[in-house]
Amino acid sequence: MTSVFTVTEQHQAQLYALLTANGHDVLEHTPGFLGSTLTRSDDGRHVVHHARWRDDGALAAMLASPAARASIAASRLLAEVQVFRSHDVQAFEAS
Repeated sequence: MTSVFTVTEQHQAQLYALLTANGHDVLEHTPGFLGSTLTRSDDGRHVVHHARWRDDGALAAMLASPAARASIAASRLLAEVQVFRSHDVQAFEAS
């Protein structure tokens, strides 16, 4: 799942900190979570979170949890978000 958050420059750091805390406090302890990346843009207006899940059931269980729901609500106070379901992720590393 990929989430693209659009924020004002003054809220980017706050949103990034919120999503980082959510990663440590919620995602890392959720069954079926495989990993994620969190990136903030240089223009101060975007944060992108790409999360990998074992299956759709694991993702649905996380989204239904009270901790996740609270984090989602808090992030929506700071930013507009577009969520995309994604599959077939390729990772590339320098050789």
